[in-house]
Amino acid sequence: MQMKTMCEVLCVVAIISTMLFGETMDIQLRIYQGEEKIITHDHLVQIKQFILQKGQRETYSNMYNDNPAYHTKGFCFYLNPDSGQENINCDLAKSDFNSLTIRLRVGGQNQYRTVKFLDKQYIKIIVTAPTSDLTVKQIRQFVEDALQEILCDIEKK
Repeated sequence: MQMKTMCEVLCVVAIISTMLFGETMDIQLRIYQGEEKIITHDHLVQIKQFILQKGQRETYSNMYNDNPAYHTKGFCFYLNPDSGQENINCDLAKSDFNSLTIRLRVGGQNQYRTVKFLDKQYIKIIVTAPTSDLTVKQIRQFVEDALQEILCDIEKK
């Protein structure tokens, strides 16, 4: 429980820094895997494998081409290559895909979260250009809601 409190404090510091230095700063929330139920490494690997097997290809930004993608009722999910733009065309043979970008299907500010799950002990949630009123609870809830929705789709298929 102490790790979650430390994580929340670090995120609050990042939010305050964002307010002071402008709205283009990333906020990174590190999720310790100890007692986590939804945002887990195992769930993210399961989602990655599902998207790679059952998803489609879609370009969602100008950084990559033809990302492995999947859409649920409320969210769009995109896998990004671990090697970054060295694998600009998202070739499955060139790198792994342990970075999941989640977007609300209905846009607006703060609509994207990137979840990096390279480490089995910690998962990072990254929010780029957040508004100053975005809280740790809102960041976590967005990702939890999205993961629960895609995990339900996976169970159905």
